[in-house]
Amino acid sequence: RKTLIKFDNVLNDQRHVIFSQRNDAMNSDQIFSYSEDFLNEIIDDLIKLKIQKLANPKSNDFNNRLKLLMGKSLDEKQFTELISLKDNDFRQKIFYQFNSNRNERTKILGESQSKEIEKRILLQAIDINWKSHIQYLEQLRQVIGLRSYGQRDPLIEYKKEAFNLFSSLLEKLKIDYTTVLMNLKIVEQPKEERKDEVKKTDLKHKQKKIGRNDPCYCGSGKKYKHCCGAL
Repeated sequence: RKTLIKFDNVLNDQRHVIFSQRNDAMNSDQIFSYSEDFLNEIIDDLIKLKIQKLANPKSNDFNNRLKLLMGKSLDEKQFTELISLKDNDFRQKIFYQFNSNRNERTKILGESQSKEIEKRILLQAIDINWKSHIQYLEQLRQVIGLRSYGQRDPLIEYKKEAFNLFSSLLEKLKIDYTTVLMNLKIVEQPKEERKDEVKKTDLKHKQKKIGRNDPCYCGSGKKYKHCCGAL
């Protein structure tokens, strides 16, 4: 029983970290700073990979990681130009692209709604990755006992593997979150199409008989007789 509790404590410690981060994100008014900090860390990693690529030209880790981050926000020519930039210009170019996409969303939605979207995306990324992480730890726990045949302590091995998995979780969380924001675009529906949809909805409800005590079709929350059906 004591051994099982020690295994559980590993997951509990990680749960405390991830849920603290989740609560901070939910209650924070500075959600933009989360993505900017994450992007800074990702760019630092990219620059390290870029240096490694100079030492080993056959390595595609840098290109693959950069393409994953930028997605469809750049065409092939722009991507080639980005790779050729110096480190400082490279950082500024990525941040410029990131902020340009954010500003476009803010113009359409407003700052508060844009922040709310970023917050929801972060929370969703945390939840999805945390669920997968729990499954990985459960699978690891089922097979870690076999390490004892190699004269190794299963608990120590479990802690090492769990730490590596948790580090990968945090890294994937940053990449998933910033990648979505880098490529997220809001498409504003033309006003004429919206008017047509409203007219079709109104016509649909007018053709359908509505009881005077039924909720009004306009979505006000009032009864039909006290809203659009008022005499």
